[in-house]
Amino acid sequence: MKKSILILGTILLSVTSCTTIVKTSKTANSPTSLLSATVADLQTVTTERVSYTMTPTAEVRRGGSANVRRAAENEMLQKFNADVLLEAQYVTTKKWTLFGTKIESITISGRPAKYNNFHSLNDSVWCNPTFRDNYEDDAKNNEGILRKLF
Repeated sequence: MKKSILILGTILLSVTSCTTIVKTSKTANSPTSLLSATVADLQTVTTERVSYTMTPTAEVRRGGSANVRRAAENEMLQKFNADVLLEAQYVTTKKWTLFGTKIESITISGRPAKYNNFHSLNDSVWCNPTFRDNYEDDAKNNEGILRKLF
């Protein structure tokens, strides 16, 4: 009885595992150029550079050194109630182990800054010929301002 249940289970498992799912998708071509007309001022939270040292957990270290940097930067930005870190510098302390290196701590320094005074781009700036000389609406050619700059 047990052999027949085992054989039946093996057959059912082999039949169900042979199916494949194929998904395809396409994006629609949108021949328009995007231009954001919102600007903000950047205000530094402190006038001098600040430093923050973090000891990453094992979960953070599993993501690699870039993940450790992002986690340290996020904690620092939350501590100083800032949006972006200017002139960031990272110093990591690594320990050699049998299976490779382990990041013991990371010290990040920089100038925390905050975005404020969000406003739409008014006509006095937008109509300035110096500002508008480089902008061409190439929506019909499937090109935009970003393709020309980069």
